[in-house]
Amino acid sequence: MGDLPKMSDISVASLHTNMLQQVTGSRASKSLLWSYTRSFNGFVAKLTEDEKNQLARMEGVVSVFPSRKKQLHTTRSWDFMGFPQHVKRAPLESDVIVGMLDTGVWPESASFKDDGFGPPPAKWKGSCTSTNFTCNK
Repeated sequence: MGDLPKMSDISVASLHTNMLQQVTGSRASKSLLWSYTRSFNGFVAKLTEDEKNQLARMEGVVSVFPSRKKQLHTTRSWDFMGFPQHVKRAPLESDVIVGMLDTGVWPESASFKDDGFGPPPAKWKGSCTSTNFTCNK
């Protein structure tokens, strides 16, 4: 998996279902949650640990990894962008694709201010290698 198949009479989603049938049997279509069909060849499926391991050993499978919730790694972005602290969630928030254009870092931006923060913890292993700005660690 990875590249999209070259000119095939079968849809990418059907290829994914066929792969899943080899490890889940008749549950394949229910196991398949999403097929990525544009930029790369991949899918999301609900699998047991054993099924995951079987799929990982199949020819043509590049990688298999679990879905995980990630902890937000920021200190002030939420406030900087003006979002309220408590937001009522709605179903409209799902299936949203956010695109971001990174135009570089502007150290003078308010989002980089470290006012109110103490010194970095002793275990901090970072460094400030540039001399043309104040390091805000």
